[in-house]
Amino acid sequence: MNAREYYHGVIHRLKNCFQLSHYVVATGNELVAEGYDPGFPAAAEPIHQLERLTLQRSLQVHIPLIGEKSQSVLMPIDFEIFLAEENHTLYEDKSAQRKLLDQVIPVLHFLENLFRSRGMPYLLDYTPSGAHILFQNLLGYRATEELGKIGYLEEDLIKACGYIDPSDIRRKYGVSLDAARVFSGLGKLAEYIALLTMEAFKENASAGLFPVTISDSDDRCLNFDNSWSEGSPFMRSIRSPFSLHKKNQEKYGKVHEPPLVDVIGTYFDGNTATEETNVDFILDCMWDLETAARHAQRFSGFIPCSNETLIDFIREYTSSDLYLFHQDFDGETDIPKGSALESAKKEQNIPDWTRQILFFPNPSALQPKKMIGLVFDFLIHAHWKPKHIANILRDIYQNPSFNWTQDFFKYPAEEKANFWARTYSAVALWKTGRLHIESYRT
Repeated sequence: MNAREYYHGVIHRLKNCFQLSHYVVATGNELVAEGYDPGFPAAAEPIHQLERLTLQRSLQVHIPLIGEKSQSVLMPIDFEIFLAEENHTLYEDKSAQRKLLDQVIPVLHFLENLFRSRGMPYLLDYTPSGAHILFQNLLGYRATEELGKIGYLEEDLIKACGYIDPSDIRRKYGVSLDAARVFSGLGKLAEYIALLTMEAFKENASAGLFPVTISDSDDRCLNFDNSWSEGSPFMRSIRSPFSLHKKNQEKYGKVHEPPLVDVIGTYFDGNTATEETNVDFILDCMWDLETAARHAQRFSGFIPCSNETLIDFIREYTSSDLYLFHQDFDGETDIPKGSALESAKKEQNIPDWTRQILFFPNPSALQPKKMIGLVFDFLIHAHWKPKHIANILRDIYQNPSFNWTQDFFKYPAEEKANFWARTYSAVALWKTGRLHIESYRT
């Protein structure tokens, strides 16, 4: 079975994944010849183009996180193994991938049990390096309103969400501030889930296993890629269930092999689960399009919506040290623009490698491994407040002399700085015993 035949077998289910979207994001190296960015060639097209993009062009397809006219916000927990220069081994062959995923599976079981024990609906979609856990959040419902209450919006993000461009389908309607706050609230819950998991698996490193981290901040780790919650909501999407997965061809040179495919493992509606627990069979599907197409018939493709059980989980979060930390962070007064970086350069209680980032930040100030160290040094050794560490990053991002290529209007500098400083300050406080996370192990 080739890629087009596979898409013909799953197209009706694939369409259901986009039930709340007015456009689809398609990716693939084929788009480079059409003028798209070679770094990440992506085309946003009206949803009626989904069949052309898949049945005719066999592209990978992604779901926008913000639904049409801000009617919904998708939660896309993205958990994966990271192997730095050895990441290609996940795409070499099925047996090599299976050995590596042995470390991922216990964490996925932990996450599934976290959701099921609370009756929270979700869809688990396996990827070659890990999995996505998805659920939709409809505006106008109580649980979604509670999400909005824990969100926080920076001024530059508010301006970016309010910008409307009829010629850009991503920004055709803008993003309502209610939806933006829900997006922010989901990001904080994702951080809470990540820290719960890090607490549960904190002995991994001492046992010779990969540590659980937020983003790829270690050369070999099991990481929550929470970067989806950094930046403008209208720029964020996640690869759809049933989508082809072409990293083996496009990134790791397997051009004469068929593409891989993302495979649904569980659909949980809050009471009943439709699931496939045999990981070897999941991988059989991932590496064989015909097997994947048959397996897909077990699932409708609809992504479940959150219900009022999410309110109880939000209350767990708001009873935690992490919530208190977030409240302090959001309420802290900023250092005036430009002043934070100048003060940071004079700080005596940081090592030389951290000081080097302040003077030569491109690209170090965008790299998780470097940022987690910078935040740790300023917070733990120099005793800076987390918000003021964010102000250092803000000043760096807003300084054009560093020759940034990133568009800080689409990805607002203030919001980006707050995200990374807030996230890694919480990790630093947790690691040093100053932020307690309740142990939850199923």
